Amino acid sequence: MDKLIITDFYNNILIGFHLIDDEIEMIYDFSESEVGNIYCGIVKDITKNLSSAFIEFGDGKKGFLSLDKEVKCGDKILIQVKADKMKTKDYLLTTDIDCEDVEEVKRKFEFSSPKARLYKSDYMIDTCKALSEAGTEIITDSEKVSQNLVGAKIQNLLYNNNSGISIENTYRLGKIIKDVLSKKVWMDSGAYLVIEHTEALTSIDVNSGKNVSKKDRDENIKAINFEAADFIMKHLKLRNISGIIIVDFINMKDEYYEELEEYMNELAKADNVVCNIVGFTKLGLLEITRKKNRKSLFDILSEVGND
Repeated sequence: MDKLIITDFYNNILIGFHLIDDEIEMIYDFSESEVGNIYCGIVKDITKNLSSAFIEFGDGKKGFLSLDKEVKCGDKILIQVKADKMKTKDYLLTTDIDCEDVEEVKRKFEFSSPKARLYKSDYMIDTCKALSEAGTEIITDSEKVSQNLVGAKIQNLLYNNNSGISIENTYRLGKIIKDVLSKKVWMDSGAYLVIEHTEALTSIDVNSGKNVSKKDRDENIKAINFEAADFIMKHLKLRNISGIIIVDFINMKDEYYEELEEYMNELAKADNVVCNIVGFTKLGLLEITRKKNRKSLFDILSEVGND
């Protein structure tokens, strides 16, 4: 059965672990986020050559907005947070407002004070509601979380710790985090991936590792690369890796590259975030871009001193 385990056992970071038949399907960051929140922003600076502006909102926050209309410094503008602040990059904002009651939000905007929040998004509630409606059982060891879910009319089970066994140990959540954050990802065939993060991009290297199959070498390399494609798309989703991703597959026959790219495109269609398979470069590296919204799991956990 599907289960969503919500707990803050790991350095008080509220995380949701979606398990299907005890295998990890998705990890959700339920810590505080601005994504989805709507504000009455104030235009602070305009960058004309980029057709963009920096907008102040909330309590001293600043975001980047691509302009689709003419504005001037000091103007009030209705904005929604599209992506959280990431390292040196400010919040990403949009004027395409998306919420249940856009007419109501626009009415509030007309009479609101500068930088005021007009709508608060609740990522945890929205996620739990969708999963619950799909038949997922929701379990948490937090009374506060449980009460919030009950208040939103979402059924959940408050974990009973009377046995002395924590929710972490019952569902082996520590091991899941360790595996998901590991640089090296072992595949079923004995081959492995190396996933490394830099400021500019994420690189993924495919290695044959312990795979010493005696079958035809070309066919074996092809099989490893296609298996790697499955694992790569799974871990982009699990780790919420975004931005530019460069994959170095094992060199194979030229005719296999187009087939592999088509396969990656099919896998990308199932992603819950917009993922674009750009294609192979002249050096044989596959370029992928994945839309940024919330922070990656690596960034979230690194912020509290855990690499």
